[in-house]
Amino acid sequence: MADTTPIPCPNCGKVLNVPEQVLGKKIKCKDCATAFVAEVPKKAVKPSKPGGAVKTKREEPPPPKPEAPKQPAARYDDDADDGAVPKALGVVDEGEDVPRCPHCAKELEPPTAVVCIHCGFNNMTRTKAESKKVWEPDASDWMNHLAPGFAMLGIFVALLVLNIICILKMEDWMTDGFLDFLKSDTKGTDGKVKFEVKPGAFITFVLAATIMPMIKTARFAIKRLAIEYRPVEQVKK
Repeated sequence: MADTTPIPCPNCGKVLNVPEQVLGKKIKCKDCATAFVAEVPKKAVKPSKPGGAVKTKREEPPPPKPEAPKQPAARYDDDADDGAVPKALGVVDEGEDVPRCPHCAKELEPPTAVVCIHCGFNNMTRTKAESKKVWEPDASDWMNHLAPGFAMLGIFVALLVLNIICILKMEDWMTDGFLDFLKSDTKGTDGKVKFEVKPGAFITFVLAATIMPMIKTARFAIKRLAIEYRPVEQVKK
């Protein structure tokens, strides 16, 4: 059987037989459930007679501490008594400094974030992003928004094809086509037909007349079909 040491409870005074391996650790009294550290009490040394044996006096346990008066529980309904004391709020110690949003006090994710993902507050400009409710665009909205872009794209392609055909076919049109009235009755030294107006002049005229419409239609098609391809948001009222 393990050796034990009698140790009195500091609250009720009951002597507990504590094993030696528990000394220095926190134990609980079986009678009053008071928790205390198991330590061997100090003994006062008192000589009995000259030359006699030294007697030891057991140290009396300290008297129990008086309990603090309990405060009445708080009541939070409309009929609360005037004497009711509200329960104090505690502070949770998270063990480390956590970066939080100064607007909603929620944790920033990531800690170095400039804009809070919870409320939209910008820590650099000190402003909060506005939110609004919008209608989800349907098929008709998409069609009405993209149709002008496809129309402008078709016009651009048509003008491009026209310029290519003019470059390839202009001389034929002026020789045996609907522009043959511009050819001359005489031929050059190389045997080719002469023209009152050279085919290159007509090609240049067509290019000059179509270059600006081609630029404008191409810019509109790119903006509507690639950059601003989503329909305009309609705010809910």
